Amino acid sequence: MVIGQDVPVYASPDGRWTWLQVGLAAALLTAVPWADPAGRLLLVPAGLLLAALGVRDLVLRPVLAADATGLRLVQGLHRREVPWSSVEGMRVVTDRRAPLLELDLGRTVVVLSRSRLGRAPYLVLADLEATRAPPGAPDLPPLSAQP
Repeated sequence: MVIGQDVPVYASPDGRWTWLQVGLAAALLTAVPWADPAGRLLLVPAGLLLAALGVRDLVLRPVLAADATGLRLVQGLHRREVPWSSVEGMRVVTDRRAPLLELDLGRTVVVLSRSRLGRAPYLVLADLEATRAPPGAPDLPPLSAQP
């Protein structure tokens, strides 16, 4: 995908997966009254965590956005804006056979998985590089490095 200067990049989790998370959380929390005490000890935190992650993914969208000015991303429960001058590196790393997008923001390293991005990290990285240096712009050294 060729991206021009005014076409932003957006990456968000698939809405179906997010609603599935919320539904599974509701099912776990609904089963609590019929569980024994040990089961409650497992069901309540798991249900609450799944519900929190699902609601976060529904409310804080997109997870990653980029345009000519820089990156906007969701880190935990906070939105963060980072200019391109503060981005020290971008690359795809493989951890246990799963590719992850790694963004080096100076004192912070943000790692995003395919499920958080909604598509392959390699594709998001290519779009980020194209957005950082749109066609016709002066050559900038690539931030992506091979793992």
